[in-house]
Amino acid sequence: MFGWLKKLTGGGRNEALPPFAVPEGPLGEAELQLALERPCAPLVFTKPANIDPFATMFGAVRLAHKAEDWPTCHGAPMWPLCQINLSQAPLVPDALRDLSLITLFIAPDNAQAPTQIINTDVPDPAATWALRSYDKLEGLTIPKAPAHGSTLSPRLGEWGAVTPDYANHDMAGAVVDTMANDVYAYDWSHSLAQTKLGGWPATVQSEPWWDYKQTDDTWDFVMQIENEPKAGWHGWGDGAAYIARSSLRPHLWAIDVQFT
Repeated sequence: MFGWLKKLTGGGRNEALPPFAVPEGPLGEAELQLALERPCAPLVFTKPANIDPFATMFGAVRLAHKAEDWPTCHGAPMWPLCQINLSQAPLVPDALRDLSLITLFIAPDNAQAPTQIINTDVPDPAATWALRSYDKLEGLTIPKAPAHGSTLSPRLGEWGAVTPDYANHDMAGAVVDTMANDVYAYDWSHSLAQTKLGGWPATVQSEPWWDYKQTDDTWDFVMQIENEPKAGWHGWGDGAAYIARSSLRPHLWAIDVQFT
């Protein structure tokens, strides 16, 4: 019955899949729920960060390769935004299973206008965001942070239980006929507006830019980063940052920020 959901539920990252065709017409509630549902792993940042350099945290980055320099934008050191230890996550999206750690930095004056595509193989020195990914934790060291002027209060990341996440109207058109199905008709149908791995982007304006702007890559959404008031981060109002990874060239990462 649910063969048309194969793209959502099966296959590896690099497996060639046939073009996905959105099923036309209305679906029963069980079919609709299955189509719209993806699991996600939420993160909570409330407690002050501890001294563990391998912890997931917001407002601090404490791991890097020894040879890596602290990222800068136009000569100014970036702020450390977050460090996500994937090896400790209760759920890891398929597109991230080759990695153990992700770190993110921002130029605070450009928090709402990130460089759209980050190349981790050849970083752009003019990029307004920096993303670093590591396939293993062994060999990483604590970087010497320059005076970057961050006002963020480092917070420890605590993983919540894996929970179902549902596509909102902006995203549902990729998997169901939104003219024939009301994706808000059921109590279970909501997107988690919280920092999380996996799931769906809980958009506030439209689908992320990679869903309507033609590129040479196919993008897998992997992570959402919300405002984190306990850490002193309010840069996106009621919005969030959405991050995807190219399934064709995994050294490329796409970033979209939506804010109100």
